[in-house]
Amino acid sequence: MEYVNFIALGCSIAAFALSLIACARIGKFVRATSDTDWETLANLTGDIAALKRTAQTLNNRLHGINNATIPQEQLIQSMLQHQNVEPISRGG
Repeated sequence: MEYVNFIALGCSIAAFALSLIACARIGKFVRATSDTDWETLANLTGDIAALKRTAQTLNNRLHGINNATIPQEQLIQSMLQHQNVEPISRGG
């Protein structure tokens, strides 16, 4: 039963060490953002929105959602060329 006490002691020491690391990271973040004002935050928000729009547009292009526009004359010519195709008759 004594090994359970050692395991609990080891877990509590690990938890204390992890909490110290978390506190150090939070302190570093607070020091890094201490000079940030509302104007800087607004600029960052606008930049992030622009990046999101750019990423979404690129993603749509990659997946073929934004197809290139086909000139109407080219579409009409294509339709005229395919008018002489006979329809498939279904029968039994």
